Amino acid sequence: MLLRGEILATRLIALIREIKAQVAMPVTSADVWEFSLRYPDVQHAVDFVTIHVLPYWEDFPIPAARAATHLDAIRRQVAAAFPNKEIVIGEFGWPSAGRMREDARPSPSNQARAIIDTLALAQRGNIRVNIIEAFDQPWKRALEGAVGGYWGVIDRATDAPKFNFAGGAVSDHPDWPAQALAGILLAALSFGSAFAAGRAKGFLAYLWVKIAALVILPAILFGCTLEAAIVESFSAGSWLRSIAFAAAAAAAPIVSAVACAAGRPAPTFAALLGGCGRHHDALDWTLGGTRIVLMLVALEAALGLVFDPRYRDIPFAPLTAAAAPFLVLLFTTKRTTGSPAVAETVAAAALVMSAVYVVFNEGFSNWQSVWFCGGLIGLAFILAMARDALSSE
Repeated sequence: MLLRGEILATRLIALIREIKAQVAMPVTSADVWEFSLRYPDVQHAVDFVTIHVLPYWEDFPIPAARAATHLDAIRRQVAAAFPNKEIVIGEFGWPSAGRMREDARPSPSNQARAIIDTLALAQRGNIRVNIIEAFDQPWKRALEGAVGGYWGVIDRATDAPKFNFAGGAVSDHPDWPAQALAGILLAALSFGSAFAAGRAKGFLAYLWVKIAALVILPAILFGCTLEAAIVESFSAGSWLRSIAFAAAAAAAPIVSAVACAAGRPAPTFAALLGGCGRHHDALDWTLGGTRIVLMLVALEAALGLVFDPRYRDIPFAPLTAAAAPFLVLLFTTKRTTGSPAVAETVAAAALVMSAVYVVFNEGFSNWQSVWFCGGLIGLAFILAMARDALSSE
């Protein structure tokens, strides 16, 4: 309540005293631990002090490996401030999915480690701890981003625990066989499409190396892209973004493989949409259209992490899966000469500036952010190399 400014401390103290006068049971008030220290008069009014300790949401996030130690340090600090009060942990937990905050990474294995370590600490120290939450609450994603819906220790979809409280191996990707199959199918479609496109003029053996280079990262990351789409989609806008990213990640290796086999570079945005230059066939439209979609969703994701980052997810997997084929295509086909394409140059500049800001704002310990920003730089390079002229080198 104090955290969100819903009530003044003086009014809260009055309510606590009013309730204590009417009931025989102990009365407390709960809030994040900093506010216990910030408003000591509130804690003097209660029968026992209840604090919330959520290492992931700290201003300086704590990784799962140190979550239990952090809780113990905070409890001791609050206990020193209120030596005659029992300190109860009202909320402690760790998310199993969502974006990283510095080096605090949500995952099933990290959730298991943070909670099991904390319960062991609580048992040794006779500390009362309430673990949040029993079940995932997907509706909270609208308030806290994807991570908000995955604090449960029981998977709402299967009604099964996400890990064994007695310990044991925990998979961060339990659906990996289906995800691997999705990547294999994508690779097969890419190779098959390239073979069909290059067969008419003689498909040379060395082209297989180029196609393999085009396909390998998308095939590896496509399963992760689909997994992230399910986790991160909870509104019309987030579904649209996830579908657009997944579509670009699926289409990019296929159309790039066809273009590589045909020896065709991607058309510029102006050439494709402005109606100038040569007639554009289906390959031009799918190749150029995929790159336009990728540029738009990458810009949306990048600018979101610049201006409103706290609850924004970091789509590092779909960005890489979609951008990598275009980067390989850029180096394996003849490039056009002429003046830089204006639209692509402006977009590239925006992506670079966003990447520089995001990587410092999120911190270099956040490998998801570093990876994503690397993808932005790669996409910016692809766009910056676009030329309006159609003559070949």
